[in-house]
Amino acid sequence: MIELRPFQREFLRGALAPGIDTAFLSLPRGNGKSSLAAYLLTRILSPGDELFRPGAESVLLAASIEQARITYRFAREMLGESHHKFTDAANRVSISHPATNTRLRVISSSGRTAMGLGADTPFAVWDEPGAAEVVGGQLMHDALSTALGKPASDMRLLMIGTIAPSASGWWRELAEGGSHGSTFGMLRQCDDLDRWDDWGMIRHCNPLVEISAKFRERLKLERDAARSDSQLKARFLSYRLNHPAGDETQMLLSVPDWQLALRRPVPDREGSPVCAVDLGHNRAWSAVTAVWANGRAEARAVAPGVPSLEMQEKRDKVERGTYSRLAEQGVLRVAEGLRVPPVPMVIDLLTGTWGKPRKIICDRARINELRDAQPSGVPLVERAARGKFEPAADIRAFRRAVKDGPLAIDPESAALISTSLLAAVVKNDESGCFWLVKKNHNVGRDDVVASLLLNVGQIAPEFYRPVRKRRFL
Repeated sequence: MIELRPFQREFLRGALAPGIDTAFLSLPRGNGKSSLAAYLLTRILSPGDELFRPGAESVLLAASIEQARITYRFAREMLGESHHKFTDAANRVSISHPATNTRLRVISSSGRTAMGLGADTPFAVWDEPGAAEVVGGQLMHDALSTALGKPASDMRLLMIGTIAPSASGWWRELAEGGSHGSTFGMLRQCDDLDRWDDWGMIRHCNPLVEISAKFRERLKLERDAARSDSQLKARFLSYRLNHPAGDETQMLLSVPDWQLALRRPVPDREGSPVCAVDLGHNRAWSAVTAVWANGRAEARAVAPGVPSLEMQEKRDKVERGTYSRLAEQGVLRVAEGLRVPPVPMVIDLLTGTWGKPRKIICDRARINELRDAQPSGVPLVERAARGKFEPAADIRAFRRAVKDGPLAIDPESAALISTSLLAAVVKNDESGCFWLVKKNHNVGRDDVVASLLLNVGQIAPEFYRPVRKRRFL
C-alpha cells in the first residue's frame, strides 16, 4: 500500500462521502494519479475493507487496455501474493477474488463496453479521462451517466487525471466546474497565467514536489526550457500546470509574430477599406473588420446581451472584466436583451465606423441575411469557392501579412483582436489543410479573427503589388 498524502486523503474523504456518486481529482502529470487509482482498486478487492462488496464486479476505465495496464500493474503489486487471480491477456485484463467471486474488469473507452453497468457495479474508476475523451470517451461518459441514474444502481464513478490532452468538452467542464450536488471534485491548476513560471505556482499545482527532489529538478529544467520556446511552454502549461494549451501546430500566430504587427507603425486611413463580416449564431459574437490597401486594420464586434458580459466571461474562462473593458472602449457593442446579434445592427456598426467600404467579404453560410441588410451600392462578395483549401489560403495570407508586413493594427482595435486570438485554434489534417475550429462548444471568441482572416485573404494581393515609378525625362 502507498502512504497517502494530505491531498489524496482529502479527495478520498470527499469522494466516498454519503450522497456522492461522481468524484474527480484533476492535477498535473507526475503527481501519483495512477498509484492513487490503484490504491482504490486494492481496497475494492480486499475482503474486510469497507469498499469491498462480495460478488460484485467493479471496472477500471482508460483510453486503451494498454494504458489501463499501468494502473493494473500498480494494483497487482500492491495486492502482492494474495488470494487473487490475475489475468493479463492480449484483449482481457482482470483481477478476481475467487473465494467471494468479486471481480475487477478493465475496459477501454468505448460506449458499447459500458452498457449494462450500474446494477451490480459498485465502483467505476476512470484513469486519465482526458486521454479517453479524444478516442471515444464521450460515448463512455454518456453510458456511465445513464448507469448512475438507474434506480437500482448505487455505483460511484471516480475519475483521476490531467485535463489534457482534452482541450474542451465534458471532462474539462467537469474538472473546472467544481463540487456541486452529488458531484465532489478537486482541481490543482494554474489560475494565473501571468505567473505560469513562478515556482510558487508550480509547487501549488504539483503537490508531490514536496517529497521528491528529482521531481523538483525535473520541473525546473522544463520550466527554464519553456521560457524560450512557445511549443515547450504549451506542453508545460498542459501537463505540468493542468491548463490545456495548444502547441504551435494549433496556434494561429506565435506571440512574437503578433507583437510585430502590434509594433508596426499604423498608416492613416487612405481611401475606402475592404470590410469583412463574420455573423455569430448560437450565442457567439458577430464581428466586422476593415483593412486598407496600405495594411491598416481595425475591428469591431457585437456581443449578445443574454447572457450578460459577466456570465460570458465566466463561461469563456477569461479574466474578469475583459469583455466589459472592450465595451467601455467602444469596440464591443452589446445587443441588449438578445441572444443573437441582429444582422442590421452589425451592418450599422460597420457603416457607422468606416462609412461605405469598397466591398464586403462574407462567408457563404448566412449570405442571404446579409443581402437584405447590405448598404446600397456596396458589393457583397461571397468567399471564393476553393473547397477545403480556402481557409488554409486565408490563414497563410494572414500569417505572411503579420510576420512580413504590411498588416498594422490600429491601437483601438488591438485589445479586441488580441482577445480573439487567444481563442483561435487551428486544426490540421493529413493533406496539409488547416482551418479555425471553435473551442468551448462553439462559443469561443475567435469571431473577430475569423472576420480578419476573410478580409486579409481577399485583400492580400493588393499588399504586394509593385509600385510604379514615375519616369522623368
